[in-house]
Amino acid sequence: MDSLLMLKGGYMLLGLDVGGTFTDAVIIDGHRVVATAKRRTTKDNLMNGIGEALDAVLEVYDTSNIEQVTLSTTVVTNTIVGEKEQVVDLYVITGPGRNVDDIFPVEPIYLQGYTDHRGIVVERTPADAVRGIANMVQARSGTDLAAVSAKFGVRNPQEELSITEELKNTYHTISNGSLLSGSLNFPRRTISAYFNSAVTPVFTVFKKNVEDALSARNILAPLHILKADGGSLPMEHMVSRPVETAFTGPAATVLGLSALGVIGNKHTVALDIGGTTTDISLWKHGKPLMTKNGVSIREYPSAVRSFAVTSVGIGGESVIRLKNGNLTVGPERVGPSVALGGVEPTLGDALIVLGHANYGDFNLASRALQDLADAIQATLRSNNVNTSNNQLTLIKTASDVARLIVEKALQTIQYGINEVVKVENKRPIYVVADIVNPDVFVPEHIVVVGGTAPSLGPSIGEYLELPVTIPENAAVANAIGAALALSTIELTVHVDTKRRLLVIPELGVKQQNCTLKRAEQVVERAKEVLSEEAIRLGLDTAQEIEVISIEDFPVVEGWQSMERLITVKVQLAAGVKHYVE
Repeated sequence: MDSLLMLKGGYMLLGLDVGGTFTDAVIIDGHRVVATAKRRTTKDNLMNGIGEALDAVLEVYDTSNIEQVTLSTTVVTNTIVGEKEQVVDLYVITGPGRNVDDIFPVEPIYLQGYTDHRGIVVERTPADAVRGIANMVQARSGTDLAAVSAKFGVRNPQEELSITEELKNTYHTISNGSLLSGSLNFPRRTISAYFNSAVTPVFTVFKKNVEDALSARNILAPLHILKADGGSLPMEHMVSRPVETAFTGPAATVLGLSALGVIGNKHTVALDIGGTTTDISLWKHGKPLMTKNGVSIREYPSAVRSFAVTSVGIGGESVIRLKNGNLTVGPERVGPSVALGGVEPTLGDALIVLGHANYGDFNLASRALQDLADAIQATLRSNNVNTSNNQLTLIKTASDVARLIVEKALQTIQYGINEVVKVENKRPIYVVADIVNPDVFVPEHIVVVGGTAPSLGPSIGEYLELPVTIPENAAVANAIGAALALSTIELTVHVDTKRRLLVIPELGVKQQNCTLKRAEQVVERAKEVLSEEAIRLGLDTAQEIEVISIEDFPVVEGWQSMERLITVKVQLAAGVKHYVE
C-alpha cells in the first residue's frame, strides 16, 4: 500500500528544531516517530535549511493530516549573541535609589515619577514631558523601537502603560517590563523589555518567512513556537514577547528527554551533543532544574524563565588544531568534518577513524589525522617543544591522534559537568527542610542525545564510570521535544489587603475594592484568571495549572499585623503531551 495512503487517517505533529549546526524535523503519529530528517542549518538564511528539512520529512506524508507545527529556533539567540539587535530607546522610571547606569545594555532615559513598593503613585510622570523628551531622543537615535520599565511597576502598572500610550506616536514597537514579567526584580524586567524590542524586527520577518514556507507546502495547521521555559505558544501571540524564544534549543532538549522517557528518578546528567556545543542539564528525581530568577542574555540577567542549561565548546564538528605544541579540541567550529568534505579535522573525524561513527569518507578522515600525527612529530623534532611528560611523544598514527582527540573532548565534558554540579551544590538554601535533609547532587546516571550521541556517548559513560543511556531517536531529540511541547503561559496576581487592590501586571490589570484576604483565595483567583487567559489564547484549558510561588508578607502597623501583601505566580504546567515509543 502506498505510504501516503497508509497515513491518510491519522493526525500528526510536526516538530522543527533549528540548531547551530543542524536543522532537524520529525513527524509524530500518536506515540510513534514516523519520519525524521536532519539537514545543515544555513546560517546566512535559516529558511533554506528549514525548507530542506521540511521537504525531506514530508516526502511521503499527507500534509492535511498535520494537526500542529511547533518550532524551536535560534533566530533570536543568534541575533542577541551576535550583538546584531537593533537600537532601542530605553525609558526607565526609577524614583529614589541606586544609580542604574551601569547595569543595562544601553544608557537609559530617566523619566520623572515614582511608584512605591505598595504600588502607590507618589509622583506622576507628566504626559507632555514624555512626548517632548521622546521627540528629542528619537530624533537623535532614529529608531522606532522603545522599551519602558518602572521600578515597582508590577505592583501598579498604570504609569508604565500611560507612558507607553504617550510614546505610541513616536515608536512602532514598545515593550513593557511589567507586561513581560510579574517578578519584582526591576533590573531583570528592564533588560527583558530592552531585548524584547531589540529582537522584534528580526522575529517578525522570520515569522512571516516560516508561515510562507508552510503555506507553500500546503501545511495549514496552527504554528507554535517554543519558549525558553519549555512551553509553546501560537506564533501570533509571541510577536509581542519574542525575547522568550531565546535559548529554546536547551528547552527543546529537556522536553525531548522527557518525551523519550529515559531520565528516571536518579540524579541524572543529560548531555545534548550537537555539532558545535554540548548542553549540560541536571535532573533531580526526574525533574529538570530551572534557573532561579531568569536566564542571562549575554552578560545581562533577564526575567526570562529558563531551564538551567550550561554549554561547553565540544561538538561533533569541533575543530582540531596544533597550537604551540598542544593539541586543542574546540571550542571553535569552522565547518564539516574532513570525512564530509571539510578542510580541517574535527572530533567527528576522530570518531570515524576509531570506528565509533560510520558516515562520510573513512579514508579522508584517516588521511587528515595521519597528516596531523606527522605534523606533531615534525613539531617535536624541531626541539621547540618541551617533550618531558608530553602526550604528543606517543603519537605516531591516525588512531593515536584520534584517541587523544576523544580523550581531550571527554576531559572538557567532564570539567563542564563538574562545574555545573559544583554550582548546583553551592546554591543558597531557603527552606528549613533542605537544611535538615540536604539533597546534594551526585551524578548517578548519564543520558546522551544529539547527533553525536551514538558515537561519543559510550565513551562518556566509560570515562565517567557511570551508566549511560542513549535513547532511540537521540539524534533528533530536540525536534521531538518541540513537537510534543505543551502550551504554557504565566501570570502573577498581587493583592494588597489594606488597600483592597488586586494587580495582574502581565495583563496590565489593576482592580480596586478587592475582597481577597488570604493566600489560598489569591491562588484560586490566579487559577481562574489563568484559565480565562488560556481560553482567550485558544489553549488547552484541561491542562494542569502549576503554582510556581506564593509570597505572603504581613504588614505591621502600630505593633499589629492586620493586613497582608500576597503575591501568587501560576502557570499552565510545562511538559510534553505524551511519551514516544
